[in-house]
Amino acid sequence: MNKDVIYIEPEDDITDILANIKDAKNKIVALVPPKKAGVLQSAVNFKLIAKTANNHEKTVVLITSDESLLALADKVKMPTAKSLQSKPKLPHSDDSKEFGDDDVDEEISEDEAESEEESEPEPEEKPKKTSAKTKKAAEIAAAETAKDVDIELDAKDVEPEDDDKKNKKDKKAEKKEKNTKVPNFKKYRKYIILFLILFVAIFGFGYWATQIAPRAKITVKVKTVGSNFSETVRFVTDETKSDPENGVFFAEEKTTSKKVSSDFGATGEVDKGAKASGTITVKVKSPVTFSVSDNYSKTFTIPANTIFTYSNGNKYASTSAVNLAVTKAKIGSLSKNCTLNDDGITINCNLSSDVVAEVSVVSTENGEKYNIAASTSGWSFPINTITATKASAMTGGSSKIVKVVSQEDVEKASNDLSGEADKEAREELASQFSSEYILIGNSFAVTSTNTTTSPSLNEEVGEGVTPKIVRETKYVIYAVKKSEVDTYIHTVAEAKIKGDDTQMVYSTGVAINEGDDDKAFFESYKNDNGNMTAKLKSTTKTGPRITEDMVKEVSLGVKIGKVQSNLRSYKGVSEAYVETSYFWVTRVPDDDNKVEIEITVE
Repeated sequence: MNKDVIYIEPEDDITDILANIKDAKNKIVALVPPKKAGVLQSAVNFKLIAKTANNHEKTVVLITSDESLLALADKVKMPTAKSLQSKPKLPHSDDSKEFGDDDVDEEISEDEAESEEESEPEPEEKPKKTSAKTKKAAEIAAAETAKDVDIELDAKDVEPEDDDKKNKKDKKAEKKEKNTKVPNFKKYRKYIILFLILFVAIFGFGYWATQIAPRAKITVKVKTVGSNFSETVRFVTDETKSDPENGVFFAEEKTTSKKVSSDFGATGEVDKGAKASGTITVKVKSPVTFSVSDNYSKTFTIPANTIFTYSNGNKYASTSAVNLAVTKAKIGSLSKNCTLNDDGITINCNLSSDVVAEVSVVSTENGEKYNIAASTSGWSFPINTITATKASAMTGGSSKIVKVVSQEDVEKASNDLSGEADKEAREELASQFSSEYILIGNSFAVTSTNTTTSPSLNEEVGEGVTPKIVRETKYVIYAVKKSEVDTYIHTVAEAKIKGDDTQMVYSTGVAINEGDDDKAFFESYKNDNGNMTAKLKSTTKTGPRITEDMVKEVSLGVKIGKVQSNLRSYKGVSEAYVETSYFWVTRVPDDDNKVEIEITVE
């Protein structure tokens, strides 16, 4: 008959042995212990083995010659053999309960016991007595067991007994049968209940310890190589046009506005006095050059705002345009006063009388220094054909210096406000994006600014008045989803190791999970009339291809030591270790829901 052989390892515990007995395919199971099997030194463990074999209709044969193990096997009625090839020996049957005769409680009275002792003195090593009925049951059970293991008992397995001893035992058995009485089970109720509670507790603990409690965490450390990542990418504001795998990202926009105000000091000064005014007499210089087509008639114009400069540096501007007309009448005799030039085109004519005009002028600035007396010389202006002959007195100039809001005051106050407002706006816009986004930092910009002051620009600041500035600014910033950036970097990095199935990308530098280091960022952002680009930079990590599925494949249901050695054999794995939920768990559970796998990158 076929049998299963179970070799017990030194590190095996009772749960391993019981599980192997349960999983045995044949009814006969040969249990082969090592020289030192600590797990089999316990009578409780032998009882568990016998109980498990009985529950699963298996016959366990202990293969050993160790006397201590043979004694323990004998107590639980377990067949034994010296080797896998030798015939098993059946245990000795010593009492009526050996084969389940539990419903008879035999008691012998003290008088009968004393009479038996007097009539039949026992030797020093008195053998246990076995009734004919019990012996017969044992022989039947032994024969059945020998049949199951496909053997016949040797003659030495059953020791013959002489007739005298047999007769004595038969007489004692008859006396015991006569004195047998129904036991009082009420007397043993408490012990039976305690035994049942203890049994349930042990069974429950065993089930919990072997089926529920075992859990394991497998940690694998992988060595990786870091590489710098730098690629130019584009941004679009229309999500339908995004293409993350090719570096085209949808840039989500956030806007805000800030209105801030502040007092400021006015430092501008303006002279609110009066300007000096007067007249300057001018005349056309002689000779006058005519072209043939002029017909000896020509007009000279002094435009408005023509600057006349006096010898002391004062400047005066003409208030309106003045024309000086030269006619034939002002030349007199043409033949006498005119001469044809060598070019045959132009004619020079001396004037017989002056062509004069008065020009009204005002000083270019306020101030008393522009008040000057009448003069006949010292004037110049940028028209070569006209000269100033005299000027009236320049009068009416006065000074009145007042404080006003200057352009410099407005710019300084605006800059002071913008620094704090810009910082607040940037923080506010950044907070509107969750941790699932990467900010395009340089995309933060001011879209419009409206600045007003009171008093207004160049307006006089009255006594006791403090100028105030109000600045309203609109801001914008863009951000991209981390998932899109991760997709792009992963695509590019995988393309670089394409064809090498032993390598994989472990990190793109994008912090997808909480606690990850965020290495990805944008720099050199440009927005050229809506065409937005930037440089995407990060640090990628590549290493040996170790996945959770690979780890599970070599770990589930395997002993811890073997799991660790298997994983460490992979190239690129620097460390692998297994942590279990309790000290008695020596295997990784078969259920992957009870196994946590952590792959860390060095």
